[in-house]
Amino acid sequence: MSKYDEIIQDIVDACRKNVDLFKIVKDISQMEINKRYKIRKNASKFLKRENGIDKEAMKFYFIITEDGIAEEVLRRIKVDES
Repeated sequence: MSKYDEIIQDIVDACRKNVDLFKIVKDISQMEINKRYKIRKNASKFLKRENGIDKEAMKFYFIITEDGIAEEVLRRIKVDES
């Protein structure tokens, strides 16, 4: 079990409800690791840590840009739809 398992499941559930979020995850899954880290860096520049919504968004971007996480989210969505 991954240390991100619960968060991954939360992202899976959110992707089922929000097509735009699903598209973001899908796009990130197709990026190389260097581009993922650029997204992470930009998120930390533009999102404020004090704001609750920004804090959650930053957490999302930090986790989803980890190597293999976006792919795992998509795999779980596909498995659950089967």
